[in-house]
Amino acid sequence: MTVLENSALIDAVPEKVWEILTSLATLERYDPAVAKSQIVSESHDGPGAVRRCELVAGGWFEEKIVDWNPPSALSFQLVRCSLPVHHLVHSYVLSPFGTGTLVQQRMEYQLKFGPVGRIMDALMVRKKWDAGVKSFFAGLKEYAETGRKKA
Repeated sequence: MTVLENSALIDAVPEKVWEILTSLATLERYDPAVAKSQIVSESHDGPGAVRRCELVAGGWFEEKIVDWNPPSALSFQLVRCSLPVHHLVHSYVLSPFGTGTLVQQRMEYQLKFGPVGRIMDALMVRKKWDAGVKSFFAGLKEYAETGRKKA
């Protein structure tokens, strides 16, 4: 299992950041890797709510909310995808920090293909996905602070 940990300091209150992260159909507004996101479950929020995301680079994934503790903790679990991923969970902790919010993310994943997947991860996937998470955080920060999508 690979673990990536990232964080960002955002100049917005935790409630605002929470609202953005839990608006499941709006991920493409701040994540540059996502072309389109939409809710595919009856529930639009809370545990069990599912979104489907189409990726700019091609491919798709569906993830569901598995942890929901407003406005401080949230987790998503991969349900289905076109990517070579066997298991993925990403969790967020939002903490007040001065007049803003510290957002911490922990992503745990395991690629398909056993030993070959572990080699792929070590050689390229881990670095690429970590850069993707950093880009996601830059977009989240821009969107939360200005309401605009990061260019």
